[in-house]
Amino acid sequence: MSALRKMLNLPEKERTGGENKAASPQDYAASEPPADGGKGPSDPGWNAVGWAEESESTGRSFARRAGRVVIWSVIGLAAFTGVRTWVFPAKPPAVAPQVDVQAEALRNDVPVDEAQQVAARFARSYLSWSSEAPQLRARDLARDLPKGADPKMGWNGEGLQLVSQTIAGKVTQAEGKRARVLVDVRVSYTVQSDGKDASVSQWLGLEVPVAESGGRILVTGQPALVGMPTATDYKIPDIADTDAAMSNSTRQTVKDFLTAWAVGGEDQAAAPGSRIAPLGGGVQLDSLDSWAVDVGSGDKRTGTATVRWKLAGAQLQQTYLFTLTQVSANTGSRWQVSQVTATS
Repeated sequence: MSALRKMLNLPEKERTGGENKAASPQDYAASEPPADGGKGPSDPGWNAVGWAEESESTGRSFARRAGRVVIWSVIGLAAFTGVRTWVFPAKPPAVAPQVDVQAEALRNDVPVDEAQQVAARFARSYLSWSSEAPQLRARDLARDLPKGADPKMGWNGEGLQLVSQTIAGKVTQAEGKRARVLVDVRVSYTVQSDGKDASVSQWLGLEVPVAESGGRILVTGQPALVGMPTATDYKIPDIADTDAAMSNSTRQTVKDFLTAWAVGGEDQAAAPGSRIAPLGGGVQLDSLDSWAVDVGSGDKRTGTATVRWKLAGAQLQQTYLFTLTQVSANTGSRWQVSQVTATS
């Protein structure tokens, strides 16, 4: 403790009455010689048990002062940081708000259904024109254009073209509640062929720019004709093996159903509980060109039928996928049609 007191420049601790106090050389010098004639201060061996002053070296003095500075610096720094945290408590780190990227994008998107509806309607008006009534086209286009826009939209006021059908497709979203809608348009017009007028119909692709403004969808610029999809490769699935005996025994069942289906009497030929909508008027069975039941087992079997219909003075051949169900009765069981779909 005395070394620490020296480094901190603290006074020596006072001795209490109960503590033993060693005599200093001065105490011995002031005392009288012992009465028994013992040795006194003049005796060379008398001071052997006393303390002698020793001068402090320069290195020790510097170390003591340096240590004192370090200790007081640590105490001061601890006191300062403690007080600072009292006055200015540490703030918890700010938590970054979680951003839902998908939800944010949806807020900036144009509503798809409404965009398709407006684009399809606009495409019908845009590609319909008649030089004899140009004001009709302008009136229809103005409904979906911003105020002040030119309703001619690039048309020179000549010719005649009609639109029979529009199909809105892909919607490509852009920033700022804008989008482009692809619309398939079926147009009809008249051409000269061998000196006679002939009606021609074809599909055109039209991309319509739209935007959301004032709570509704508007067409923001001129649409543009674009290309239509072209044919691509497709591998037809392997044909299942045919159950020849089953095909022969059920061929007449399928033919009877097709005959009744064409005239709206399919309920009499279909399996109980089946829901097969009638074909409608104007269709008549011409022939069942082929019928093949797939190899299988159980009370449900599938087969493929190639059918030739008479329709509007023409013959139209089509292929169907049939599902047959075995129906049991008191007199036995038979196969009936329970489902008819296009082939996949």
